[in-house]
Amino acid sequence: MGLFLSARGIVLAADVNLTIRDGANIIYTSSIPLQPTGTIQIQGHDLDANSVLSVLNDADILSDSFTITDLQYYDSMGSFYLKCINSSCDNWQYTVNNSYPWESIDQKILSGGENIYVYFGPQNKVVLSPENINTNETLTVTAQKYDYENNTWTTRTGVTIGVTQPNPDDPWTPIEIQTGSVDGNGQAVFSSIPVGSYDVGIKEDFYFPTEALTVTEASSGEGGGGSSGGGSSSGSRSKKIEGSVLGAETKIKFDLEKAFEFLISQQKEDGSFGENLYTDWTALALASGNYQNQVIKLIKYFEESKIESALLTDYERRALALMSLGLNPYNTNGVNYIGKIISSFDGKQFGDPQENNDDVFALIVLQNAGFSADEKMLASSVDFILSAQGENGSWNESADMTGATIEAFSPFTLNLTVKDALIKAKDYLKQKQKDNGGWNDSASSTAWVIEGILAMNEKIEDWKKSENTPLDFLATMQDIDGGIKNDNVKNKLWETAYVASALSGKTWNEIMQKFNKHEEGVVVIEKKILPKKQTAKKIVEKTENLNTGPITLPLNTTQPQPELEQKKGWFSRFWDSIFSVF
Repeated sequence: MGLFLSARGIVLAADVNLTIRDGANIIYTSSIPLQPTGTIQIQGHDLDANSVLSVLNDADILSDSFTITDLQYYDSMGSFYLKCINSSCDNWQYTVNNSYPWESIDQKILSGGENIYVYFGPQNKVVLSPENINTNETLTVTAQKYDYENNTWTTRTGVTIGVTQPNPDDPWTPIEIQTGSVDGNGQAVFSSIPVGSYDVGIKEDFYFPTEALTVTEASSGEGGGGSSGGGSSSGSRSKKIEGSVLGAETKIKFDLEKAFEFLISQQKEDGSFGENLYTDWTALALASGNYQNQVIKLIKYFEESKIESALLTDYERRALALMSLGLNPYNTNGVNYIGKIISSFDGKQFGDPQENNDDVFALIVLQNAGFSADEKMLASSVDFILSAQGENGSWNESADMTGATIEAFSPFTLNLTVKDALIKAKDYLKQKQKDNGGWNDSASSTAWVIEGILAMNEKIEDWKKSENTPLDFLATMQDIDGGIKNDNVKNKLWETAYVASALSGKTWNEIMQKFNKHEEGVVVIEKKILPKKQTAKKIVEKTENLNTGPITLPLNTTQPQPELEQKKGWFSRFWDSIFSVF
């Protein structure tokens, strides 16, 4: 049977031209006839037969010159992601008639006669000369755009170059240290850049992608105007004794970027970081930064996995991770994590009545899942947690849990009893702070206390003991590979994740995205059946949990599937602000 089906009264549309480039190699170029109006199915999802992805799939079927080796569907976005063609992955772009569409590749519909170009690599880039400088040198940055038809880079004008650093409050709005408009040669020149690590990119591209820049202190006798062969070397950390974290001066610099590099190095092929404990906490850490590729893999992993546990805290921790990535805690891969939490409420508290840590994390999750501070369920849990506070102001005689509880209580400070409890908790932490600036000689304990300090809107550098701050202590705990010193690699992973989250300057509440409240219940959502389906024959499928009938979700019977509030998370803004084949 032929690939292109026809029916009486339906006329086949005109051909479209398709070219696929991977660097210097044109791996495919030919005309493809559009299919009749209708839909096809790919991996169980309906797709317009005249979409760009359908045309690409048809070319794959007809040709042996290339193969779509990895095509992934994201339920959270309702869209396909073209991950790999042959062995090239994660940076495919497409144009139609020399224009970059804003629609995703599966939603851009063709009418016939279009020229489609699919290529691997970035649209634009900046080139630094030299790649790293000292404080006496100047930096020349050149803006370039990719000519995909000729595989060359050309001058880009009319844009602004920015030298930036991460913004702890909004990773999508970096702090601009210096900016400059490019000249007719696409160049901007910068000088007098302070010592530090920077990202250099194009403002109009929302600073994505960027090139890393390291500026070191000029040694005696070094002049400006050219490269000293410079940039940071493997010995730069030992040369620079003092540094800063979150804008505060520290005796030894904690290299947060290197900590994230360690975390990223531990990511598995499936996107996880091993067991659920390590994956969940690392997800929270990565969500606090700007690590799109790793987060994309994590999202895919979470959308295809679920947990089964007798411990409520396992579901709470997973909900924290999902919400930090913008994934729906009411329904990810068919699991209602909010339902798991609220079903454990016995009228007074959540989970185990002999424990209060499950109540603390229930509060943190639910206050970000649309539950208000005055709801009876939360108010009862607050009372239960208050009853567990020790005479010395701690919870469980633990600096860790005391810090976490302070954060959980942050929306309840109008309650005078809570306010008094927080004063006692702060006094306890002050008393338990060690001369080295930390707590319990432990990076993880110190990181959780920092979460509490941030939740009280206090400055970490103001918490001094014998002239040492928590930041000073954490800097002494960093290993040469960027992780927290620990002979056990698994422990090293989650301790580094704790610290990276804390040193992002954001509380867990601030990292997590906000969701509207949905009561427990069941809603049956009927799938719309579209006519004229035909099945694509050649696609490398990913494992999916597909339903061919009604989909039953544990939601309120009167409300649709939960949606994010209008404020977009970084992942949505990422795809809105730059082009990718999604």
